[in-house]
Amino acid sequence: MKMTIHRGTDQIGGCITEYELDGWKLFVDFGDQLPGAPSSEKPLLIEGLNCGDTSKSALLITHYHGDHIGKIAEADPSIPVYMGHIAHDIYCKLQRRLTFINGEAGEKAKETLIRCQNVRTFLDGEKFSFGPFVIEPVKMDHSAYDAYGFIIENKDNDEDIVFHTGDFRAHGCFGDEFYDKITSIPTVKAIVCEGTNIERENPNAKPEYTIEDRFNTLFKENKYNVVFVSSTNIDRLFEIYRAAAEAGRPLLMDKYQYDILNSVIGENDWNRNDEGWTAIPDENGDNQKYPNEGFYEFDKGVPYVLNYDHFYREYPKFFLSGKLRRLINWKGCVLIARSTPQFQTLIDTFSKDKTQKYLSMWNGYINPASPAYNENLAKAIGQDYEYVHTSGHADTHTLEQMFKEIDANMIIPMHTSNPKKFLEQFPENDWQIRLIKDGETIDIEKEDYWTNNE
Repeated sequence: MKMTIHRGTDQIGGCITEYELDGWKLFVDFGDQLPGAPSSEKPLLIEGLNCGDTSKSALLITHYHGDHIGKIAEADPSIPVYMGHIAHDIYCKLQRRLTFINGEAGEKAKETLIRCQNVRTFLDGEKFSFGPFVIEPVKMDHSAYDAYGFIIENKDNDEDIVFHTGDFRAHGCFGDEFYDKITSIPTVKAIVCEGTNIERENPNAKPEYTIEDRFNTLFKENKYNVVFVSSTNIDRLFEIYRAAAEAGRPLLMDKYQYDILNSVIGENDWNRNDEGWTAIPDENGDNQKYPNEGFYEFDKGVPYVLNYDHFYREYPKFFLSGKLRRLINWKGCVLIARSTPQFQTLIDTFSKDKTQKYLSMWNGYINPASPAYNENLAKAIGQDYEYVHTSGHADTHTLEQMFKEIDANMIIPMHTSNPKKFLEQFPENDWQIRLIKDGETIDIEKEDYWTNNE
């Protein structure tokens, strides 16, 4: 089996890896580069993926973060694409929302959504074949829900086998399952491993349960709680959900966020949680929708779904009935917020001396020196906020534990800005680290991993 990392050996994100057997090509991820990554004016053309003969090609997606799937619409339309079942549902909802954005971003989302209609989905541990490849999805613990690594095997040679980790960690909600997973992985020729945190002295890898504990305390201390968190960080959202219930605070979110959570738990598993709408004829006999205040059941711990007030199109805000306003005034709330005018209008109604804001995502988004700086988010969250977050990637201890458990001829770093740090963290006499460059092709079955480590 031959392997080429087309992009990702010396940068975080923008991942594209190719495995080749007898002319058949299996690509893993086709991601956008992260802000600040080195770029070229020339388009990245990859034989078998977005140009040339694609008749024997397929694309696997590890998870729905943009640096792993963002260029999916550029893959040749004839190529079969495989993705986790729930992850696919979440990603389609995300892209559907982005189609409402004007300009290039909205057009890209429309193209992506069309491409996603033909994606083939899989479940954890269910093997499937493509040409000479046998692929086993391995569900991984990550800040993206339903994320996967892949055991990729040559069906004609069961010793020609690779484990491609994708992004992962062991301190999330599924951390215990991660260790069970890796102990069952067979002997492999290579572990193709992410290394996002390899050079970070303090990767902030606190266990996810400590995040929920922190929110439990803070939500009880503060009446009005405004949390800025990724809409697709499902683990974190359910921690916030449980902490709000523990604190006795109504949980507020918009319809989009509610739909994302439904991808995971199923809409029928929520109690009736919105106020509902009743059609009442107006003076012209036309039905008009008015809120029905009888449906909201806070005592059952379900979130309240905020609806946009369409009667004031020039003044964006959410509709809040008198009953909900009274409830918020009495109980306070936990608001899952974004940096849009509707949320800011609602936040402005809260008593400032009783309101606490939280950033529960990477703080690079509000750092002006960061290439990923988001001015709108930084403005919305301001200066007086609590940072309640943990990394979505493995720390060096987790990497070491995995390398000890899986018998591999070599370890090939990727998804890292400093691959040489692997040699420092895992000395060559203990770990068989093989550094390669973007575009370099190696034969994994025959490779002497010592040859190019100088």
